[in-house]
Amino acid sequence: MPATRRRKKLEDLGAVAAGLAHEIRNPLNSLYINGQLLEEMLSEISPEAVPQKGELLSLARANLKVTQRLNETLSGFLRFARPQAIELTMVDLNRIVAETLRFLEVDLSYHGIVLRTRIHPTPLPVLADERQLKQALLNLLLNAQEALDKEGKTIRVTTGVRAGRPFARIQDNGRGIPRAERRQIFRLFYTTRKNGSGLGLPIVRQIVHQHGGTVSLRSREGHGTIVTVSLPFESQFRAMFPGRLPLALPPGAPR
Repeated sequence: MPATRRRKKLEDLGAVAAGLAHEIRNPLNSLYINGQLLEEMLSEISPEAVPQKGELLSLARANLKVTQRLNETLSGFLRFARPQAIELTMVDLNRIVAETLRFLEVDLSYHGIVLRTRIHPTPLPVLADERQLKQALLNLLLNAQEALDKEGKTIRVTTGVRAGRPFARIQDNGRGIPRAERRQIFRLFYTTRKNGSGLGLPIVRQIVHQHGGTVSLRSREGHGTIVTVSLPFESQFRAMFPGRLPLALPPGAPR
């Protein structure tokens, strides 16, 4: 099948799937709202009036959790099926990484995880959608956190330049990924986590590809995983995608 026909078929399939997801989300939202109302009503009833109050509350709260998880999975799927257009501005990759880490550092410390960083000494200018790039890095950091299941938990985050391109690297010393699973982890809905959706890494790769970058992974079972996000410099992006330049750059940005 020619590439254009294959692409059109995938786009049509994505549109149908996204439409179906929207149709599912509406009644799902209603179920969640009704579940909240039920929980509130049960909370106000005295145990004397309803001896099974505790059991009913537990069931109502369990249903709320399941409904919320389904809603989050649908949101992730819609994000993948219909990716948002990226709004490019000139940013420093070092700053994006540092701000993403600040968002998580308290939680990492609470879970006994040592965070070690090595930030490139000079700015790494890239054209990027700041919000989406932070989301991709956050997904990778949360994956690294979840993989840590032993003493001496450590996450190392490095920025730099490799093969003429800026990169951000996230390394954990967790359980690693078995060889048989490494080729599957970017596949949609594939997950090895108990409560995983299988959407995190596909969305990461999608966001990075939208920015003209690549995601590479190395892992050893029992020793940890290294994920590297490589992006083009601002000037390289302009050469790759001349039609996708931002309408305006911040004052003083190189052109």
